[in-house]
Amino acid sequence: MENIFIALNRILEQNQKAVLARIIRQVGSAPRSVGAKCLILENGSIIGTIGGGLLEHQVIQKAAEVMEQGRSLILSYQLKGEEVARSEMLCGGEVDVFLEPIFPEDHEVKEIFNRIAALCEQGLKGTLATRILSGLNHNDPGMRALLEPDGTIIGPADSLIGLEQKKYSSIKKSMLLQKSAGEPLIFQEPVEPDAVVYLFGGGHISTFVASLAKMVGFRVVVIDDRREFANKERFPGADEIMLMPFSEAFHHLEIHSTSYIVIVTRGHIHDRDVLHSALQTKPVYIGMIGSKRKRDLIYQTLREEGVEQEKIDRVHSPIGLAIGAETPEEIAVSIIAELIRERAKSQNYLSL
Repeated sequence: MENIFIALNRILEQNQKAVLARIIRQVGSAPRSVGAKCLILENGSIIGTIGGGLLEHQVIQKAAEVMEQGRSLILSYQLKGEEVARSEMLCGGEVDVFLEPIFPEDHEVKEIFNRIAALCEQGLKGTLATRILSGLNHNDPGMRALLEPDGTIIGPADSLIGLEQKKYSSIKKSMLLQKSAGEPLIFQEPVEPDAVVYLFGGGHISTFVASLAKMVGFRVVVIDDRREFANKERFPGADEIMLMPFSEAFHHLEIHSTSYIVIVTRGHIHDRDVLHSALQTKPVYIGMIGSKRKRDLIYQTLREEGVEQEKIDRVHSPIGLAIGAETPEEIAVSIIAELIRERAKSQNYLSL
């Protein structure tokens, strides 16, 4: 899945209109959580998903009206009883979706989403606050504001509804807020770069890890020092392939709080070298393949070289969830399952 904000900025630069649809409220079960978003383009195509099924179908239909009228809309959707049985959304529940018209001629809008895309591409975070109300014109100057990590605000500051900037700059979860009764509803959401899996090693397991990681919404960067393993034919879905010695790779990577390091090289020495470098960075996840015996030997050598135990304790090894995986395909599933769990924890969706 492409980063929605980066996609939206690209669409605006192409002078195309779009409707940004977000789930802003959820009661009961639903396919996607609050903050899930998608883009509906002028030709009716869609980027991203808010869950599929009847809900998404209705959103696409209503988006055409929103684009034509140039005014926002709150769509309340309830799926229960017979509708549940007839649809792909077998979970029921109630969902509110905010449909926001985004037009390229609105310069303030373009500035905000251009800055958001730049933050994402630079590995930085911010907070977007959007006023939630049906009937807002696409060029309403008080509709949204962006808080950048250095405290800069683009857009009307009162859209941040008086909350401390420090608090806003560190939010992890989208939520709907209201300062007081009678005040406008404000939807605040984190702006952050894509979750990236840095896959060290281009072997058999990695081919399955790469394809599954793309399927569940990660960007994928493959690193290997062998041309026959680090190539587009072997990893057609990878966002980037780096052919270089493992020892040099970290000089070319930007590791941050949405980075996931997966170590599945062809040998203990390479695993150890990559792990040593990885522990000098601060990704959200480091995982290393191998038996407990191999892991313990590598850990011992790292401690002897002065690596703190606190850093070593961050490593997930043996990598993956314990599901009895044996084949490369099964091992890949266990790795991706662990990545999904860690991503959800980092986004504050799970409390584990």
